[in-house]
Amino acid sequence: MAEPGTLVNAGRSTNGLAITSLSLAAVRDLLEPPSGPCLTLSLPTHRNVPENRVDLPSYRHLVESLEMAISLSRGRDEIERLLRPFHQLASDRRFWEHTRAGLAVFGAEGWARAFLLPKPVKPMALVSTRFHTLPLLRQAAAIDRYNVLTLTSREAHVYEGRFIAGAVDPLEPLELEPVPLRGVAEPATQPLNRSSVIDDELLQPHRMRRLMNAAGAVHGGFRSKQDDIDTDTEIFFRHVDEVIRERVSLPGGLPLVVVALPELAAVFRGLSQNRLLLEAYVPKDVHLLPPPEIAKLVLPIFAADRSRRIDRELRLYTLARDRGLAAGDLPGIARAAVAGRVATLLVEENRFEPGWLDRTTGAIHGDGEVRADLSRTGDAPAIRTEDILGAVAETVLLHGGEILSLEHSRMPTDSGLAAIYRY
Repeated sequence: MAEPGTLVNAGRSTNGLAITSLSLAAVRDLLEPPSGPCLTLSLPTHRNVPENRVDLPSYRHLVESLEMAISLSRGRDEIERLLRPFHQLASDRRFWEHTRAGLAVFGAEGWARAFLLPKPVKPMALVSTRFHTLPLLRQAAAIDRYNVLTLTSREAHVYEGRFIAGAVDPLEPLELEPVPLRGVAEPATQPLNRSSVIDDELLQPHRMRRLMNAAGAVHGGFRSKQDDIDTDTEIFFRHVDEVIRERVSLPGGLPLVVVALPELAAVFRGLSQNRLLLEAYVPKDVHLLPPPEIAKLVLPIFAADRSRRIDRELRLYTLARDRGLAAGDLPGIARAAVAGRVATLLVEENRFEPGWLDRTTGAIHGDGEVRADLSRTGDAPAIRTEDILGAVAETVLLHGGEILSLEHSRMPTDSGLAAIYRY
């Protein structure tokens, strides 16, 4: 558990606070909150001036709403501890100059987390017994994550990219754990360098090789410089493949896209043992490509792979439905979700169904107010109704199921949900 006022589990940090990358796994972590009051704050933000000048005042107003709600039942010392990470974020003006389309911050006693969001969210300040994750869940379910390996004969960088509704986020460097190279651990954020694997100066300009003649005698010889380059490149690529497979692909389970010149990509693909390496690649010289340009080039590969994944899930749904192991009716799926029976849930993006889900029985109720709502945005409660589809998805995620958000045209049902059952 983190110290009070510390944002944890982050992709990057600001002013000592850390910003967490949005994913279904990160949302799942929020579904089992710490004990005590759980604080949820969200608001739309803006990337550019002058629009983003309203973001910080709006954020501070929502923090004041949280303070008002907490003060109904907590003392001043506890209020200050709970709100410390929120105030720390407000004090970092550089952060507010580099936001995205939305922001969500979650806090509890000794624990806090923040997310920069790819899409706007409604302003909200909520104090409850659990975090309000439905807006994040909707966005996370629409994200497909990939690893991108940029490769030259001398250097390898690894990135994580996120494909969201027809666009791709800027690629972010993936922090590798320190890997022993020639017995010395390099800094985690450094790329993999050939010089750490191969001593290019050894026996230059020629390298000795030992050959055995027909009589069994061993004699000295020389290899050409081109032979050395080809062999050393292969040795380096095998090392890259091993590091990426063990440190990135196995823990993360994300598809891997290579960006490299065709001849280098062919060598790497020929020796790679990474089962997550995609067939398609970007045949470009990465020396000439900044990360934003790489993001544009990998976008068609991301989109094609997502389309194939959707097609595969739709085929599985049809097969399971024919065997009585899938359903498309909302009440039945809600009951199955609460019972932990849903293995995969397809949910229609941008569709909102008002009402309430009984998370004990799976029963669905009509639209209504939340009596225990302590939040305020202005003078009105922040949440007047729950998103039933999102609540079912949240329940599926809590029980370890998979979530996939689909466009309306790709959904196999009219209810907004389709479920493949475990049994």
